[in-house]
Amino acid sequence: MIHKTNWQKTLQDPSKFKSNWDWTVAHSEYHFDDNIKDQEGEWFKVLGRFEGDFKEESDRLIKESKKAINWETRKYSYKNEVSPMLEYDIAQGGGDPKKLMLTNMTDDLADYPMLTKMKDTLGVLGEVGVNFKFRSHVQLPGQMFNLHIDKLWDICEEDPEQVCRISIFLEDWRPGQFYMYGNHIYERWKAGEAHIFDWANVPHATANASNYPRPSLQITGLKSDLTREIIANGSRDVVWKI
Repeated sequence: MIHKTNWQKTLQDPSKFKSNWDWTVAHSEYHFDDNIKDQEGEWFKVLGRFEGDFKEESDRLIKESKKAINWETRKYSYKNEVSPMLEYDIAQGGGDPKKLMLTNMTDDLADYPMLTKMKDTLGVLGEVGVNFKFRSHVQLPGQMFNLHIDKLWDICEEDPEQVCRISIFLEDWRPGQFYMYGNHIYERWKAGEAHIFDWANVPHATANASNYPRPSLQITGLKSDLTREIIANGSRDVVWKI
């Protein structure tokens, strides 16, 4: 579920852009037409839902996720060159990227066997620290991740289509929590629900305007044959018991 992009051309000279948004839009195949209402399955897809007793691990994850992230501390580095473009867009809109808290993260999930089973079920490949990440995203009330397009080319520069990013919600949706893909507001998810999106093209954002933390997992790496099969056959009716 990756559309063709102009990523090779735009990555050759990112210095000509002040704006991170403009740079990523330059390679995106998204339509950027607010009059078109995006639908589920076009730019993101629900793959299925995990069933099992992972509530204790979800609660513990919320307590243990302490690393506060904003655009300054989460600066994107492509080939070890930190770009100032990440903060530019928020500042241009009158915001303060140094104070805007986006999410809390935990990268070490070795003590979470049920969550690890979720990861293993999806078959995503890669080496930690090289081309694979398995981490938590605990978004607290009042936090938000502003609209952006991901930049994951360096995971597999020769063929970015092999790269995937899958998210898994660990608790049921609460009013005030949302993901946004393109102009589609994704809500009312159930605990254990997994979804994938076209990271190279679709702008997306998250926010938590509820009074409850919103815990989730994020898996980034390379598609195995199993992963491709799951993506091809994924739907809201698929259930994985763990």
